Amino acid sequence: MRAREYLYVRTTEPVAAEAEYLRKLYDLEPIPDGADEPDEIGLRGPARTADATVGYEIQPNTYVVFEPEPQEVQAIDGYPVEIAVWLGRDEGTQRQEARLVFEDHVRTRPDVPVLLCHDVSALIAAYLPEKGVYDFPPGTTIDAAHQDRWRDWALA
Repeated sequence: MRAREYLYVRTTEPVAAEAEYLRKLYDLEPIPDGADEPDEIGLRGPARTADATVGYEIQPNTYVVFEPEPQEVQAIDGYPVEIAVWLGRDEGTQRQEARLVFEDHVRTRPDVPVLLCHDVSALIAAYLPEKGVYDFPPGTTIDAAHQDRWRDWALA
């Protein structure tokens, strides 16, 4: 499977509400039989930067480590909703599309913190309402080893 882009959203809203927000924002359609679990919602719609279809999978953040040991802490632990974004053909365009979703999130929901990641490993950008947007240096991971880079931008 190709790498995906991920947004991690810090919200108290249920997954279905996050999916509905995206569906309305981008006029997306459900992916028939696109989910394995009831709280996994698949959507799709046209890309904005290419003649292609973008897929979205909205679900609970399953990578959260509860009560982690210091070496297990991750930047995404405080973000209960995961939004996967994929294009399938062109990883560069996929990254552009995910960045646009991130920017739209910041613009339309300025009170909701969000992280942008590549392949659940590389931390690309963060948004905090009281601080704004921050782009991480290349090579920054979500892992405890880079906590000094993301500590001020990821909510625990």
